[in-house]
Amino acid sequence: VSTQSTWATQSTWGDLLVISMAPITLVVRDRRGKQLTELTVREDATGATIKDLFHTQFRKYYPARVWFNIGEARGAVLRDNDVVSSLGLKNGDVLIFKDLGTQISYRLVFVIEYFGPILMFPLFYCFPGLVYGVENPQRHAVQRVAFWLAMIHFAKRELESLFIHRFSNATMPLHRLPINCAHYWGLFGLAVGYYVFHPLYTPAVKDDDHLTMIICSALFLVFEAANFKCHTILRDLRPRGSTERGIPKGCGFDYISCANYFWELCIWLVYGYMVSCLTGYLFLFVSFVQIQDWALKKHRRYKKDFNGKDGKITYPRKRKALIPMLL
Repeated sequence: VSTQSTWATQSTWGDLLVISMAPITLVVRDRRGKQLTELTVREDATGATIKDLFHTQFRKYYPARVWFNIGEARGAVLRDNDVVSSLGLKNGDVLIFKDLGTQISYRLVFVIEYFGPILMFPLFYCFPGLVYGVENPQRHAVQRVAFWLAMIHFAKRELESLFIHRFSNATMPLHRLPINCAHYWGLFGLAVGYYVFHPLYTPAVKDDDHLTMIICSALFLVFEAANFKCHTILRDLRPRGSTERGIPKGCGFDYISCANYFWELCIWLVYGYMVSCLTGYLFLFVSFVQIQDWALKKHRRYKKDFNGKDGKITYPRKRKALIPMLL
């Protein structure tokens, strides 16, 4: 009797499990309401599974360019790691499809962005006759140091993009690539490079002011090292292939959420002072405006993700976003 009772109990639980994982059918429509298809999935299916299934029917739309909203165009976004059962989706519910367009790897985007100054600075510095029409102009100490410090910075950024960074999003729309490249290719590579290496450039830091050049160069390299350390801290918080987030500590992170951005700004502050060029100050200003926006968004995201609820740890209350004790 005991054996039969146990078998009956196991059978009941098995039936319940089968019922709970019964397939449901989701209707996929475009933004104008036209039905595209129906997808039959289990309740334990994830958003990534649904995108893969959609891709089998529409080969043009690989998962990275597929975006689903639940119920309506402005409804909740179906994320890759969302589970159907946890979202409360049921048979006949609607997913609204949006094509994100041709995608490009974020890693490749970073590599292309940082390649701009690596290409353009040597052009201005090494081929003045081609660019300025002046052969073998006298080079000031600031120009020589500014050239090599920039090369060090962007070579470091390329290596970080290839081997250090782990991205929360694998791709972005290809049509945004020119916008992303404008900052480093246009504002820094072209605008800063052209004027800093111009034969008529007159430096604020004189050639015989060796102490200032040494201090600026040393600070630049120290800030570069701190920035690199921050990037390795962020990398170690996210296992390869995941989108997990942790609370960073050390190298400035104990005071601000985005210490890597803070050291980046310090780098360009020193560089701007050293070259004392209008376009250099403009690059610094634009960088600050963009970085503070990113930092504030990331700071809010940290506080939302680590709010102390549902067993989560609480994000340090005294941390600022970008500048210790200020911003």
